[in-house]
Amino acid sequence: MKQIIALFLLLAALHVKAQETKPLYSVSILTPSMGAEKRIQENSSLKFSLGSLTGYGSRVGLRTKTVELRGEYRHYYHQEKRRDEGRLSTNYSGNYIGLFAEPSFVFAKGEEATHLYAGGVWGIQRNYNSHFHLDLSLNAGIGQNGFETKGGLRLGFWLK
Repeated sequence: MKQIIALFLLLAALHVKAQETKPLYSVSILTPSMGAEKRIQENSSLKFSLGSLTGYGSRVGLRTKTVELRGEYRHYYHQEKRRDEGRLSTNYSGNYIGLFAEPSFVFAKGEEATHLYAGGVWGIQRNYNSHFHLDLSLNAGIGQNGFETKGGLRLGFWLK
């Protein structure tokens, strides 16, 4: 029930009116996922993504057929400095810090489980004019097994 309420709140927040920017939609090919990011303040946004991952866990080995939902609050920092230096700062490009919640659902033979992972994130996102999308992140939070850290890499393209 908590996950449904959290999902509802994330979806509602994505519909918040932004002053000038439309949502940015991204598709990752390296780790198959789709995402939508919506600005809520000048340097802050909400990002919601849905994807399927294959990963390795120390307790369960190679795990496939995992469906993950992810909601993030992101604050992009040093945007003014990037603009002043003439570097890429549009289309949600920049370095960010934020909070995330990530429920995942495992559908493997003989195993059905739901896991929740939440905490803080630091990352670098670039959305180039050629529609190439790069998002590199480091996550630290509380999961089913206590404190966990993860890294993420998403490569793909963006649409507006």
